[in-house]
Amino acid sequence: MDYLVLRLGCSFLVGCLLSQSGSLVQWGTRNILTSPSTLGMDGLAIFWLMIFHFLKILNPQLFSNPLALGSGLVFFILMGWLFSINLKGKTKYERIILLGMTFNLMIGAVFSLGQFVFMAFNLPFPLELWFGHFRYASTEALIFLLLTQFLLFIGLKIYFKELKKYSIGSIMAQNWELNESVIFRFIFISVGIITFITTYYFGAFSFLALIFPILARKIWFNRLDLLGEFLYGAILNGLLLMGADYLCYQFPIYGAELPVGIIITAIGALSLIVILWLKAKASETLAKPKK
Repeated sequence: MDYLVLRLGCSFLVGCLLSQSGSLVQWGTRNILTSPSTLGMDGLAIFWLMIFHFLKILNPQLFSNPLALGSGLVFFILMGWLFSINLKGKTKYERIILLGMTFNLMIGAVFSLGQFVFMAFNLPFPLELWFGHFRYASTEALIFLLLTQFLLFIGLKIYFKELKKYSIGSIMAQNWELNESVIFRFIFISVGIITFITTYYFGAFSFLALIFPILARKIWFNRLDLLGEFLYGAILNGLLLMGADYLCYQFPIYGAELPVGIIITAIGALSLIVILWLKAKASETLAKPKK
């Protein structure tokens, strides 16, 4: 298959999947600041792959790429299950978000230290993990992305009505006799798989799963409710990421390609600042002075 077709297909599917994973977390927690990035899942995926990269250097025959992919999927399914247990029933997520972002900062420091040590000993280091890119798009990556998207659609079809009812509130969900544990398990296992697959093949796209769902809701998809956000909104966000990566591919700077993840991270961080600022302004109560 042509390289550009593979690359565009991978970037489109990554945009769709991360948009849907962010929507799942935000609908489940009813908090627009929760995402795989702010919960620390991106950092956890990078940390896992750094450890496996080190083990592969020690023993390349034993620690192969298929083992890294398979064991990583099992690990993140388990982590998604643990997330679902620990976050179920919580009403405030500010402290959890703060812990997740602090964990990401710690992983960033570990990543920089690892880069320094590996280069000092003239060892290869996976620099591309931190900022997502699609330079190494392959048929294998496209197949795994398609399979992940297919499985997610099946899960959404099964739990669509439950998610829609649960988004109204946990108390109403109890009145409808919805199983909160099952819903959270589906959400966080799905998000764990998506986060690991995208990070394994293309690196981390920080804040993408935070901003894309909000962007989908700000357009006309909010009138289509959950279906619009998870389907049409995800398609739009996939096209946006694909377009951004296509520009990076077509317009290199002095022969070097700028990773699209750097652009996404910068825009996502700025968007998060704006969201937090507007949210703080909206929550302020101003007392009118007496005349």
